[in-house]
Amino acid sequence: MRYCIKLKGLAATLALLCFLSCNSAKENAQDALTNQMEKAIEAKTGEKVDLGTANSYENNSGSVSFVSDGQTYLKSDDKLQAIAIFQKDKDGLAMSFQLTGAEGKSLVVIIKHIPEDFKLPLTGKFAVSNSYDGVNPVATMILMQTSESGVLNSPMPFEGTLTVSKLTEAEIAFEVDAKGGNATDTESPSAWKSIIVSGKLKSPIIQSSGIDKKAVLK
Repeated sequence: MRYCIKLKGLAATLALLCFLSCNSAKENAQDALTNQMEKAIEAKTGEKVDLGTANSYENNSGSVSFVSDGQTYLKSDDKLQAIAIFQKDKDGLAMSFQLTGAEGKSLVVIIKHIPEDFKLPLTGKFAVSNSYDGVNPVATMILMQTSESGVLNSPMPFEGTLTVSKLTEAEIAFEVDAKGGNATDTESPSAWKSIIVSGKLKSPIIQSSGIDKKAVLK
């Protein structure tokens, strides 16, 4: 009987090791393919590119609370995929946070014209024109909602602030305190409503172009 128990325990251990080994081999293969793609892009563009690792694709998650004028558009318990993109070009450093759900909802938050020596908290300003004033980073946020009938109207910020309070590989956090409305309300400030958003990207997929992500993370 003891011999049988030992064999069963050994079999379970071997099965676990095989499972871990197969998963590791799969991740190594995915990472190798990603590495080849990065080199191909870098050779074509001359810019350093990081497309993320296989492990980050499996473990990332996101959550967002999005409330405007008393209506909840996204709840913090909605399950979302989280991607962060860092890009440096002639206009400077930019960050994009993308949170996508399975129910036709996605949120994209962008902050541009960031100084490379920035510190946290990092604040960007929303404006109707989305133009850079030479001092303050420019913030943009778009909520996409789709249904069987098409794309639904969603509020967007026309004034206010986006604040990035955490920026690590383990977690990225941001808050929005703004006013805005539908695209048709841009010229009617009296019709603007409050937009309050709080978002977290946990173990996000981090991709970068033109800059090493380690130079951006804090």
